[in-house]
Amino acid sequence: MGETSIAKVTALSFPAADVVFAERVREALEGVLRDSDGQDVETRLASRLRAVHPHVATSRRHSLGGFGGTTIYVYRDGSPLSSLDDDSWIEAPDTARVVTDDTGRYVEANEAAALLFGVPANEIVGREAGTFTRPDARIEQPAALWHAIASRGRVHSLAVLRCPDGTEESVEFITVRDEAGSGRHVTHLRPVE
Repeated sequence: MGETSIAKVTALSFPAADVVFAERVREALEGVLRDSDGQDVETRLASRLRAVHPHVATSRRHSLGGFGGTTIYVYRDGSPLSSLDDDSWIEAPDTARVVTDDTGRYVEANEAAALLFGVPANEIVGREAGTFTRPDARIEQPAALWHAIASRGRVHSLAVLRCPDGTEESVEFITVRDEAGSGRHVTHLRPVE
């Protein structure tokens, strides 16, 4: 589980392996605490996270279970169980695939990615990773995510793409470090409901 403690409020995020979700929880918790008096933190936190994670659920740990402060459990998929256990789909030939370099720029995109992003593949190449992610669904400090990819070798999470024509698509993605060679990181994407 990811753990974030801010001003005596601790958020424990599930599933533990989703470092992208844990970072979103951290950023959302900072915003909630900055913008509120600390009342109803779990509802406000869930509201901020629903832009990307529509099934998110939160619950406050009972005061007898803690040792001071507030602990909020944050479930990406509405429960402690993950809905993203299967990753066999990345092997399918029609899976959207982009490659980024160590600077975080797209250096390659296949036709399935072009269809998903709503632009020709050559218009993806050269752009920064996250360019096609809905602004309110972006991680504010992506360095933490690149560090997670470097240390773990892989991240698996959810995002919301916004195409240039304004259409949006919720996607599941898996990014694998060095999958296309040294310094060339592959992200596989597929639409989810």
